[in-house]
Amino acid sequence: MHKACLDVQKAMLHCKRIWKKYYILKMDIKKYFESIDKAILYQIIKKKVKEEKLLWLLKEIIYSNKAEKGLPIGNYTSQMFANIYLNEVDQYSKHTLHCKYYFRYMDDSVILVQTKQQAKEILYKVQLFLQEHLQLELNSKTQIFKDKQGINFCGYKIKEYRLKIRDKRETKIKEKNKRTKI
Repeated sequence: MHKACLDVQKAMLHCKRIWKKYYILKMDIKKYFESIDKAILYQIIKKKVKEEKLLWLLKEIIYSNKAEKGLPIGNYTSQMFANIYLNEVDQYSKHTLHCKYYFRYMDDSVILVQTKQQAKEILYKVQLFLQEHLQLELNSKTQIFKDKQGINFCGYKIKEYRLKIRDKRETKIKEKNKRTKI
């Protein structure tokens, strides 16, 4: 089971206790890996890394396919760079928007808030931040849910008292298990 799912469920239980009702803002980045702007990524890295040889190596890796946008899916470095890139929105959400119940796994994020109006305001501000600072946009899977509906996150359907593997993921796991049995 994914730790992020357990963290979300724990926060949902907490929000139910303190607010009675709450809303879930579920956000997903549109074509995330292929939309990462390499120049922006490199500038983010330059803020933290000062060693010239390491910067040179990182730049070589980032621009290895010569395109201005996009990282190859599946590479370990791509996963690391993807997390570094979205750390900018993590910091913005937590420190500027003061989202106490914020969770992200790769390009999927969840924010729990007390009112639907708060969810709408945060969604608007995050969309603006993504466009202006990271040249990213959210896809159609981005929605606001009532607490009773629960949330699909990291392949699980999460509700306060129930955590269930989603049907699609369960089917994939069964198929993988069949292939590995010889």
